[in-house]
Amino acid sequence: MSRFRLAAMATLASVLSAALTLTGCGAIAGAPQDPDGELEKTELTVGVLPLADYAAVYWARDHGFFEAEGLTVELEPLQGGPIGVQKVITREVDFSFSNVISSSIAASRGAPIQTVVVTSSLGPGGLGIFVNPDSPIREMSDLDGRTVSINTTNSIGDVAFRNLADSVGEAAQPNWVEVPFNEVIRGVQANSIDAGYLPEPFASAAREAGLREVVALAEGPNIGLPVSNFIASKPFLAQNPDTTAAFVRAMYAAGIDISENIDEFRAWLPGVAGVAPDVAEHMALPIFEETLDLERLQSLGDTLVGQGLLDEFDAHEFVFLPAEVQS
Repeated sequence: MSRFRLAAMATLASVLSAALTLTGCGAIAGAPQDPDGELEKTELTVGVLPLADYAAVYWARDHGFFEAEGLTVELEPLQGGPIGVQKVITREVDFSFSNVISSSIAASRGAPIQTVVVTSSLGPGGLGIFVNPDSPIREMSDLDGRTVSINTTNSIGDVAFRNLADSVGEAAQPNWVEVPFNEVIRGVQANSIDAGYLPEPFASAAREAGLREVVALAEGPNIGLPVSNFIASKPFLAQNPDTTAAFVRAMYAAGIDISENIDEFRAWLPGVAGVAPDVAEHMALPIFEETLDLERLQSLGDTLVGQGLLDEFDAHEFVFLPAEVQS
């Protein structure tokens, strides 16, 4: 491992230790216990999705951050977030990718899960709604009542749409229909749907196919929304606090390293995300998280409450925090 990576990890370990006395602040760096504590478990299975949003887990594996924490990590590809929730509850995997919106809704319905790491937030250009170039749909208001595809309702796409619409006083309400991302471009071109919501790298593919972006969702109040996370079951967290702390340290160290080496990251990304090198070179990237920001998490939770998706949200309960382990 290079010296700058080791330095980043040493710096992060100091921040994590200090966080035990800073839980009243808005931002804390994960959920550490004693960095020198004996790990309860050293071999982990982690459910993953090969998208840039979750790339920190691949980067941590490939660049030695897990190894430096004494962890051997097997990455298990999963089809979707709901499967990840199920697999952490049944202990088929130790940690799994998710998104903050879906996992908060699942937790509100009784799923015994908590977030351990927020890996990325929305960055400029990362999400959009696309139409055919000759479509009469020209702006957000034109989407009212139109059939717009989305991979999963009550998730990032429609939450971001409503959040942006509210910020500009727009009342448009699309008719959301669930369509897998890899079928959206064909659906728009065939006019079987009026428009399609797409994140990267599908958004870049849509532009390459000649579709027109009618609404850029990663703008205004949506920039910096913490959306991608990793979760675990509460029983696992209670039984493995030091292992979890090691996983958290490795993940945030990877986030720091990615942010400091974006060109290297873009060159590396095709090997894990299956995107073409020319797409990886230019596609919009998320903001890779380097620490845990409770204030931004709470702000997103308040948005979900305002949209009627949650009755209440407390970031301190949503995330695995030091005080919970110590109590």
